[in-house]
Amino acid sequence: MLSEWFLQQNEFVTSIENMEKVDLAKCLEKFYLGARQKDGNYYKASSLRSIRAGLDRFLQSPELKKPYSIISDPEFLQANKALDAFLKTLRKDGDIAGVVHKDTLTREVVEKLFETGQLGPADSKYPTQLQNTVWFYISLYFGKRGRENQRNMTKQMIVLRTTPNGRQYYEINRGVAGALPSTKNHQGGIRDEEDESNGKMFECPGSARCPVQTVKNYLLHLNPEADFFYQKPRAFGTAKFNPEVDPIWYCNSPVGEKSLAGMMKKMTSNAGISPHLTNHCIRATTVTVLGEENIEARRIRAVTGHRSDSSIDSYNSRPSLKQFHEMSNIISSFVTGNGSIPVEKPNASSPQAAPSSLREVNHQQFNMQHFQQFQQQPQGSFVGCTFNITNNYNFAN
Repeated sequence: MLSEWFLQQNEFVTSIENMEKVDLAKCLEKFYLGARQKDGNYYKASSLRSIRAGLDRFLQSPELKKPYSIISDPEFLQANKALDAFLKTLRKDGDIAGVVHKDTLTREVVEKLFETGQLGPADSKYPTQLQNTVWFYISLYFGKRGRENQRNMTKQMIVLRTTPNGRQYYEINRGVAGALPSTKNHQGGIRDEEDESNGKMFECPGSARCPVQTVKNYLLHLNPEADFFYQKPRAFGTAKFNPEVDPIWYCNSPVGEKSLAGMMKKMTSNAGISPHLTNHCIRATTVTVLGEENIEARRIRAVTGHRSDSSIDSYNSRPSLKQFHEMSNIISSFVTGNGSIPVEKPNASSPQAAPSSLREVNHQQFNMQHFQQFQQQPQGSFVGCTFNITNNYNFAN
């Protein structure tokens, strides 16, 4: 984007890479104030900050080795002040929108994808549906971004393992070249830390949605003449192809990069889910689902490959849709005076949605067990300390 802007201006002649620091500071100030999107609108504050950070990394890359930072060097103070004042003015005048965070998938969304056939069971007979499901599972269980090097993924880059107890699981085959490609967080430079992400996808015995069985079924029908993991599905319903008879369901060519980049958008749009979701929403879902179960950030990073705990915290610091619903209901009960309003529960078809009566029974059993324990242990003592327990719990409530 900076290159396009530079070609359109006439004030600066020397290339960005070869400019003296004083001239570069003046050039960047002009760029910050003049940068526009292709439709003429202003860039969001987050976009301009990202552009500045990316340019800073570029100038300090091994190829250029600039001994300064355009973010912190005093020579660029005026340019950064101008950018700060410009963004404040745009926000004050209502000329830029706020940051739109990536939505996470809810159980209802996942159920909708299965109900509409965008995702399918492990023994699916539909090539596109089977591939969609495998792609979804690999993105979710391994916390991968939606488009990073997926087109170059090969069959050898995922390996089936078995625990001493006989449980099967898939993981990325780290011993294969290219299995851990360059990513946003791990670009592979001399100062870059090793990508330690190593998620596992375990089998779910007895489940029609077992991820391990789904991947097994997919690998069984890939074209043996192609090494690509994501191969183009053969045209379903034609006279030349019958998945009930033909063992090979995919072509000797990879799925296009743009097609892989738009997988989630296409599936949610086909399922009638609005607004549609993007590939990155799956990665955000992995972090959020694990975070809501109180999995430590360092363990989540072992799945997703994030570089710091703060990156994980940025996902988990935002309430989920269900939590927003609960907060809205609390405010509504204050306004209407009607007491608490029930939060929408997952569909009954969800495999993890237990009937309300069962949850109530389990809750009562849990309370009764603790009530009996309190009755059996009304007092106790520590060294030099004796205590009594007074139980005022009204079990009827």
